[in-house]
Amino acid sequence: MTLEPAGEVRPMVSVIIPTLNEAAYLPQLLEALARQTQPPEEVIVADAGSEDGTPEIARAWGARVVPGGRPAVGRNAGARAARGTWLVFLDADVVPRPDFLEKAMREIEARRLDVATCLMEPLSPRPTDRVFHEVANGYLLALQWISPRAPGFCILVRRALHEAIGGFDETLLLAEDHDYVRRAARHGRFGVLTSVRIPVSTRRVEEEGVFPLLLKYLWAEAHVWAGRPIRSLPFDYAFGHHHPSSRPGGYAEREEERKGTWLAWPPVLHPRSVMRRIGSRSGPLPVPWRWRLLSGDRPLPASRSKAHEGRLESAAGGRPSPPSSGDR
Repeated sequence: MTLEPAGEVRPMVSVIIPTLNEAAYLPQLLEALARQTQPPEEVIVADAGSEDGTPEIARAWGARVVPGGRPAVGRNAGARAARGTWLVFLDADVVPRPDFLEKAMREIEARRLDVATCLMEPLSPRPTDRVFHEVANGYLLALQWISPRAPGFCILVRRALHEAIGGFDETLLLAEDHDYVRRAARHGRFGVLTSVRIPVSTRRVEEEGVFPLLLKYLWAEAHVWAGRPIRSLPFDYAFGHHHPSSRPGGYAEREEERKGTWLAWPPVLHPRSVMRRIGSRSGPLPVPWRWRLLSGDRPLPASRSKAHEGRLESAAGGRPSPPSSGDR
């Protein structure tokens, strides 16, 4: 396998989904992937022993099913089985829009990224959910050049880079996604995509409440900042034991467009507009100190591409052979 040239229009994309009892959510995701304007090369479901028919649902939609485990274990298992040059890790409770992969890969190519995540939005019209996710988006953008973060439900990575860093740390019980992109950013270019958003369910918020869940995330963040791997938890953090959400599918944007709420923003100040300007601006922002913290797309030297690919190949242990036509 070789790294695709910078100008390749259609990279081979493998979507990998770790699952455990996701029969209530997986069909919406698989349908959304089937409707992509730029379909993935393959969809791999890494199942951790579901008892609700999740593997059968995946196969019925044409996905490959491999044995999985906790999210980090499942993602690594899916990556080992994948044939794509790009790996897209998604959770079962996201519902990407039809142009998600096309726009995401276009922005990745334009910005010459090696690993990325994107802004998120809730599959819920509740103002509190939208505020919660906009705050999280601002946090992702503010830290992308300092200490990268990425929610595990949406990570896009060059396969060579995934292999170079040894994949996800399977010993971690929480924040394995942040650990992954921080390590990946040491060997490649990381960025938060602003041309697309990933709609995600609010099932954890519905089950645990905003503030109890926020306390868990703050606890995890403190450990990440302190450089302390999370290999034990003082609280329960469910995987595969979620109740069906009252809003398991659909696009969050539709409710916002159909009717207004008390959380109404002038167009120029709407969080979505602000986030897009912050993440994709090529010049300095009006406030000078934000340029170093938040802006993104500084032009790369013309010679960077080949040298950068060489470093990735060296880190991965050499330049393997490209996949044969039979593997595709």
